Amino acid sequence: MKKTAFYISLIIALLLFINVVQIIATDLERLTEYGYGYLIGKVILFIIFAAIALLTRSKSVNE
Repeated sequence: MKKTAFYISLIIALLLFINVVQIIATDLERLTEYGYGYLIGKVILFIIFAAIALLTRSKSVNE
């Protein structure tokens, strides 16, 4: 279950990152107040899913 949560959150985080970069690269000058709110919401979701991916990753220790 932990691996599934890791991979799902990693995929969602990558998709959100690509979406945020695309918005910044192509539509930044055309954003309205609602557009900035949408962008900030996407960034917050990216941070949440990236944190979930970091917390659920497997920690292997080489001894």
